[in-house]
Amino acid sequence: MTPSTLFVCVLCRFSASESKAVPRPGQALFDELSKAIEHSDGITLQPVRCMGACRSACVAAFAAPNKLTLVLSNLSPTESVSDLLQFGHQHASCTDGKVPYKERPETIKQKIHVVLPLLPNHSP
Repeated sequence: MTPSTLFVCVLCRFSASESKAVPRPGQALFDELSKAIEHSDGITLQPVRCMGACRSACVAAFAAPNKLTLVLSNLSPTESVSDLLQFGHQHASCTDGKVPYKERPETIKQKIHVVLPLLPNHSP
């Protein structure tokens, strides 16, 4: 199993007019994941200051060497946590990160924004 990194944008907020109250929804999602992931193998949680998808907050991404990268958007800071962790374990367990669609949690099926291919190996 190759561990997966779950990147979470901690600056995400639901709208530009939303107050800059702390914590922002992205930070709240990160905090909830931090509590839940404490005893979880195969997933590393990493905060990101901005993922550039401000109109689609909250945003997170799963990435690992030699695996697909999946970017998810419009996540709930409270309702997405268990599905994100379940999918993180699935992503970590797959050799290429291609978790079969029918096996993905419902939240993941609905919230995938972008799937990026594996990086090519450029070794000489």
